Amino acid sequence: MAKIQDRIYVDKRDRKLYDEIEFFKSRSRKEQFLLAMSYGFKNNISKKIDKQEGFFLIKDMRPEDEALIYSVALKHYGKIEVLANKNEIYQIAEEYARAGIKLLHDEVISSEFGSFDIKLEKELSKIYDENSI
Repeated sequence: MAKIQDRIYVDKRDRKLYDEIEFFKSRSRKEQFLLAMSYGFKNNISKKIDKQEGFFLIKDMRPEDEALIYSVALKHYGKIEVLANKNEIYQIAEEYARAGIKLLHDEVISSEFGSFDIKLEKELSKIYDENSI
């Protein structure tokens, strides 16, 4: 049995993208990763990691963080069996985050100051409204 990884990885070349996004500066690495992963997943784009670099420790995730990552993996594969392999779950999340951070970075850099924040807030509000009971 393979050893379960103890940290979440990003591609070494992408670390600077996380550092360049202004609204990320007040967020933890875990929060940055989860937003990037969610953005990649929302846009249905993932990209393999070439040069792994540790980003944050898995032990720092809360149950709701893990639930989000597990949900992404389950939707990606469409089979519950994927949940038996934690390394596969984390790899899927890392690949969506890799694509997501590139999309986020490109949008933020090409937007006027503050306009991306407003766009993101509207998008989140719409998703919340669509999923409210």
